[in-house]
Amino acid sequence: MKNILIMGIGRAGKTTLSKMIKDKYINYNLIHSDALKWAMIRAENKEEFYRENVDKQKEFEHCEYFQRTLLELYKSLIRKDNKHYGYILESGQLHPKIVKEMIDFDNTTVICLGLGNLNIEDMVNLCIEHDTKEDWTYGLSREYLTKHAEDWYNSNEMLKKECPKYGIKYIDTSKDRRNILKDTLEKLEI
Repeated sequence: MKNILIMGIGRAGKTTLSKMIKDKYINYNLIHSDALKWAMIRAENKEEFYRENVDKQKEFEHCEYFQRTLLELYKSLIRKDNKHYGYILESGQLHPKIVKEMIDFDNTTVICLGLGNLNIEDMVNLCIEHDTKEDWTYGLSREYLTKHAEDWYNSNEMLKKECPKYGIKYIDTSKDRRNILKDTLEKLEI
């Protein structure tokens, strides 16, 4: 059973796809990078600070130290997986270069979900369209979402450019997301 790493930008369907895989292949273990991020933040007793200073939170979660820690944890879990159940890692914080450097692509299927050529306003509209009560973006103002969409846009542009350089498949989920995710699930190398 191959391990699966799903990377990409916010609101592109990473969590949805990881849940779809877990539902279809129940033995997989699912890791959300945000769980490690908040564990590290809480361990330093800084949750209130990072919740009030979202820019600092984003800086922390996108720093190389956090990315390498996350990938080292993932690799450690894979090494200890004696029953070969496999692991799914879902993360919006990873850079393709670091992933290529640290992950064994023979043992792990790596895909990147992005929003193609959408502009910032279109990203906000798509976010609102797909929001559910479980999403951290649910009920946030358009102004607040626009601030985040600026980061999503910049990350999306970087991922479109960098993923092919490092042998990572970039999948545009901006149009017909549900069917694109279903198709991606069917074509996964498990």
